Amino acid sequence: MADVAMMCAYRHPAFDSVVGFPAAWTSSRLPEPDALATAYERAGDVSLTNWEFHMALAYYKIAVIAAGIDHRYRAGGTVGRGFDQAGDAVSSLVDAGLKVLRKR
Repeated sequence: MADVAMMCAYRHPAFDSVVGFPAAWTSSRLPEPDALATAYERAGDVSLTNWEFHMALAYYKIAVIAAGIDHRYRAGGTVGRGFDQAGDAVSSLVDAGLKVLRKR
């Protein structure tokens, strides 16, 4: 379930800032996160129990990764295209996780 939630969380537009360029996961050609989760449930004949928790955790994980990239960039430990944008994604991802939890 954690992997499905991560797959869905990668669909958040802020993920482009984490990787530094438009990611395939954020493409509008892919189904929205709820549609991906529903398709997974149907295909596997499973129920995604505690879904909001897993989605919130997935957003938090990506936010932590983005914060780490940003820290290394600011400390001069990471150089290259796009690293300067990773920190921009942190608050959006944390907010997305909190929004999901509020649905519970």
